[in-house]
Amino acid sequence: MAVKIIRIPTNRYDNERDEKIRRLKQEITTFRTLSHHPNVVNFYGLCFNDGEAMICMELMKMSLYDLYLIVHDKNGGFPEKILGYIAIQIFEALGFYSLASTFVGTIAYWPPERFSSNNEIEKGNFKYDVRSDIWSLGITLAETAFGSLPFLDENGQPIMRDNNRQENIITIQHCIMNTKSEELIQRCFGETYSSDFIDFVNLCLEKLEKRPKFDKLRETEFYSRFVQKGNVKKEDMANFIKLYEEDDVLTDAAENITEVKESKQQRDRNFWSHTEPSPTKERPSKSKPWPTE
Repeated sequence: MAVKIIRIPTNRYDNERDEKIRRLKQEITTFRTLSHHPNVVNFYGLCFNDGEAMICMELMKMSLYDLYLIVHDKNGGFPEKILGYIAIQIFEALGFYSLASTFVGTIAYWPPERFSSNNEIEKGNFKYDVRSDIWSLGITLAETAFGSLPFLDENGQPIMRDNNRQENIITIQHCIMNTKSEELIQRCFGETYSSDFIDFVNLCLEKLEKRPKFDKLRETEFYSRFVQKGNVKKEDMANFIKLYEEDDVLTDAAENITEVKESKQQRDRNFWSHTEPSPTKERPSKSKPWPTE
């Protein structure tokens, strides 16, 4: 089981605490709505301990982030047919997700209009639009093809995935607000991907007023190639992942789980002593959730 830990500010009169609780409720509602879809991890429940909320979810064997790091390290790139299969699986889940009419996500995948609507969000007037998800899909595909977040800092270096550093958040926001999709797509996909794949990503990264919704994207040649024509099957994806599950992948995963377990050992004892009849019962491992957050 994977556990996502969210720290809740302790001051009951603090606006930050109220906002954290509001977002937590929204995220839980979304998880409960979506967890029945086969392409979304299962939601098991929510626990509270010592000022922290613990969201319990299905533990994936490997995240997309871990997969593309290994693939890029060994191959120097990511195969189009595999990325196409991943794109369609995310696409179908997002189509279901849009029914929730909520906006929950990691800042690196926010669309430009999300930043310009901050005041409206604080007032509760921001209306969620599925086109925000479509932008996030485009960024995810670009990231996977590129091997890191597809944004560059002022020195032309890829931005690291560290959402807890304020300067990094500001840099990411600036990059998103000033993104030129043509340059981003050229940098991430180059000449190694087919034109219909690039056209699909380009549609995902259009300005809001031009960005299509799911029904229009289903009419693209890319969608037809990977869904209607069955370009890649589930078995192909499973065999591809098996190539990267051995040796360093599983070793790194085991080390990561052990490190987190040890660092949280005392907190685990305190929490589980109140919820389990036996203190020797095996604790669930904690791992970082799949980004896509």
